[in-house]
Amino acid sequence: MKVICEVSNKHCHLTEETSKKSGLNLTKLKDISQPGQWVSKEYYSDGTEDFRVIMPCRSEDQFELSLTDWIKRFGRDTEPKWKRNKEAGYVVTLRHLHISDKQAKEFGLKDGDFVSIRKEGIRAGQLDKVLVRISPNFDFRVHLDTDEANALYIKNGEEVDLIVT
Repeated sequence: MKVICEVSNKHCHLTEETSKKSGLNLTKLKDISQPGQWVSKEYYSDGTEDFRVIMPCRSEDQFELSLTDWIKRFGRDTEPKWKRNKEAGYVVTLRHLHISDKQAKEFGLKDGDFVSIRKEGIRAGQLDKVLVRISPNFDFRVHLDTDEANALYIKNGEEVDLIVT
Protein backbone atom coordinates (compact mmCIF):
# COMPACT_ATOMS: atom_id res chain seq x y z
CA MET A 1 0.00 0.00 0.00
CA LYS A 2 1.29 3.44 -0.93
CA VAL A 3 0.86 6.56 1.21
CA ILE A 4 1.74 10.19 0.51
CA CYS A 5 4.33 11.80 2.80
CA GLU A 6 4.08 15.40 3.85
CA VAL A 7 7.17 17.08 5.23
CA SER A 8 6.81 19.88 7.75
CA ASN A 9 9.28 22.42 8.98
CA LYS A 10 8.94 24.03 12.40
CA HIS A 11 5.53 25.59 12.92
CA CYS A 12 3.09 26.52 15.65
CA HIS A 13 -0.53 26.17 16.64
CA LEU A 14 -1.81 29.13 18.66
CA THR A 15 -4.70 29.72 21.01
CA GLU A 16 -7.23 32.40 20.16
CA GLU A 17 -5.79 34.51 23.00
CA THR A 18 -2.16 34.27 21.80
CA SER A 19 -3.22 34.93 18.24
CA LYS A 20 -5.04 38.12 19.27
CA LYS A 21 -2.23 39.29 21.60
CA SER A 22 0.32 38.87 18.81
CA GLY A 23 -1.36 41.61 16.82
CA LEU A 24 -1.09 39.49 13.70
CA ASN A 25 -3.99 39.50 11.31
CA LEU A 26 -3.60 35.91 10.17
CA THR A 27 -4.56 35.37 6.55
CA LYS A 28 -4.68 32.11 4.63
CA LEU A 29 -1.69 31.25 2.46
CA LYS A 30 -3.08 27.84 1.51
CA ASP A 31 -5.14 24.92 2.72
CA ILE A 32 -3.26 21.87 3.91
CA SER A 33 -4.30 18.26 3.50
CA GLN A 34 -6.16 17.78 6.76
CA PRO A 35 -9.72 19.12 6.41
CA GLY A 36 -10.32 22.57 7.88
CA GLN A 37 -6.63 23.30 8.47
CA TRP A 38 -4.62 25.99 6.70
CA VAL A 39 -1.27 27.75 6.77
CA SER A 40 -1.05 31.49 7.37
CA LYS A 41 0.97 33.92 5.27
CA GLU A 42 2.25 35.49 8.48
CA TYR A 43 4.85 34.16 10.90
CA TYR A 44 4.59 34.24 14.68
CA SER A 45 7.75 35.18 16.61
CA ASP A 46 8.39 33.83 20.09
CA GLY A 47 11.20 36.35 20.47
CA THR A 48 13.84 33.86 19.33
CA GLU A 49 12.48 32.28 16.16
CA ASP A 50 9.73 32.80 13.63
CA PHE A 51 7.16 30.05 13.21
CA ARG A 52 4.70 29.46 10.41
CA VAL A 53 1.19 29.36 11.92
CA ILE A 54 -1.21 26.48 11.30
CA MET A 55 -4.87 27.34 11.81
CA PRO A 56 -7.51 27.07 13.16
CA CYS A 57 -6.66 28.03 16.74
CA ARG A 58 -6.28 25.31 19.36
CA SER A 59 -6.86 25.09 23.10
CA GLU A 60 -3.10 25.24 23.87
CA ASP A 61 -0.14 26.99 22.24
CA GLN A 62 2.15 24.45 20.63
CA PHE A 63 5.49 24.96 18.88
CA GLU A 64 6.51 21.93 16.82
CA LEU A 65 10.23 21.42 16.20
CA SER A 66 12.40 18.83 14.50
CA LEU A 67 14.96 17.13 16.75
CA THR A 68 17.69 19.27 15.13
CA ASP A 69 15.71 22.44 15.95
CA TRP A 70 15.21 21.22 19.53
CA ILE A 71 18.95 20.62 20.02
CA LYS A 72 19.83 24.04 18.55
CA ARG A 73 17.35 25.71 20.88
CA PHE A 74 17.65 23.73 24.13
CA GLY A 75 20.93 21.82 23.81
CA ARG A 76 21.70 18.13 23.56
CA ASP A 77 21.43 17.64 27.33
CA THR A 78 17.76 18.66 27.49
CA GLU A 79 15.47 15.68 26.94
CA PRO A 80 12.98 16.49 24.17
CA LYS A 81 9.29 16.71 24.96
CA TRP A 82 7.82 14.29 22.44
CA LYS A 83 4.50 15.25 20.92
CA ARG A 84 1.95 12.47 20.92
CA ASN A 85 -1.28 14.47 20.79
CA LYS A 86 -1.86 18.10 21.70
CA GLU A 87 0.77 18.72 24.39
CA ALA A 88 1.39 22.41 25.01
CA GLY A 89 4.67 24.27 24.68
CA TYR A 90 7.70 23.27 22.63
CA VAL A 91 7.58 19.71 21.34
CA VAL A 92 9.31 17.40 18.90
CA THR A 93 6.64 15.84 16.76
CA LEU A 94 6.55 12.08 16.42
CA ARG A 95 6.27 10.91 12.85
CA HIS A 96 2.67 9.92 12.35
CA LEU A 97 0.00 8.57 10.01
CA HIS A 98 -3.29 10.42 9.65
CA ILE A 99 -6.03 7.96 8.75
CA SER A 100 -9.83 7.98 8.82
CA ASP A 101 -11.66 5.65 11.18
CA LYS A 102 -13.08 3.76 8.19
CA GLN A 103 -9.63 3.17 6.66
CA ALA A 104 -8.15 2.29 10.05
CA LYS A 105 -10.79 -0.39 10.52
CA GLU A 106 -9.93 -1.85 7.09
CA PHE A 107 -6.25 -2.06 8.15
CA GLY A 108 -7.07 -3.31 11.66
CA LEU A 109 -5.46 -0.22 13.21
CA LYS A 110 -6.31 1.57 16.45
CA ASP A 111 -5.40 5.09 17.53
CA GLY A 112 -1.94 4.93 19.13
CA ASP A 113 -0.77 1.89 17.15
CA PHE A 114 2.46 2.03 15.18
CA VAL A 115 3.20 1.26 11.52
CA SER A 116 6.31 1.59 9.34
CA ILE A 117 7.11 3.23 6.02
CA ARG A 118 9.67 2.14 3.45
CA LYS A 119 11.41 4.22 0.78
CA GLU A 120 13.32 2.72 -2.13
CA GLY A 121 16.05 4.43 -4.14
CA ILE A 122 19.54 5.76 -3.51
CA ARG A 123 18.79 6.49 0.19
CA ALA A 124 16.54 3.47 0.68
CA GLY A 125 15.44 2.76 4.19
CA GLN A 126 12.63 2.18 6.60
CA LEU A 127 11.16 4.32 9.36
CA ASP A 128 9.47 2.37 12.14
CA LYS A 129 7.35 3.64 15.03
CA VAL A 130 5.08 5.80 12.84
CA LEU A 131 2.30 6.73 15.27
CA VAL A 132 -1.27 6.10 14.05
CA ARG A 133 -3.72 8.98 14.54
CA ILE A 134 -7.36 8.32 13.70
CA SER A 135 -10.17 10.78 13.07
CA PRO A 136 -13.28 10.49 10.88
CA ASN A 137 -12.20 13.32 8.57
CA PHE A 138 -8.47 12.65 8.29
CA ASP A 139 -6.91 12.39 4.86
CA PHE A 140 -4.58 9.39 4.45
CA ARG A 141 -1.10 10.92 4.89
CA VAL A 142 2.16 10.37 6.74
CA HIS A 143 3.68 13.46 8.37
CA LEU A 144 7.45 13.63 8.76
CA ASP A 145 9.70 16.40 10.01
CA THR A 146 12.59 17.66 7.91
CA ASP A 147 15.16 15.47 9.70
CA GLU A 148 13.24 12.27 8.95
CA ALA A 149 12.50 13.20 5.35
CA ASN A 150 16.09 14.24 4.67
CA ALA A 151 17.47 10.97 6.08
CA LEU A 152 15.72 9.00 3.32
CA TYR A 153 15.51 11.82 0.76
CA ILE A 154 11.72 11.87 0.85
CA LYS A 155 10.25 14.87 -0.93
CA ASN A 156 7.04 16.57 0.14
CA GLY A 157 4.15 14.81 -1.61
CA GLU A 158 6.17 11.70 -2.46
CA GLU A 159 4.60 8.27 -2.10
CA VAL A 160 6.24 5.58 0.03
CA ASP A 161 5.26 2.07 1.05
CA LEU A 162 3.13 1.70 4.19
CA ILE A 163 3.89 -1.41 6.23
CA VAL A 164 1.20 -2.62 8.63
CA THR A 165 2.18 -5.66 10.68
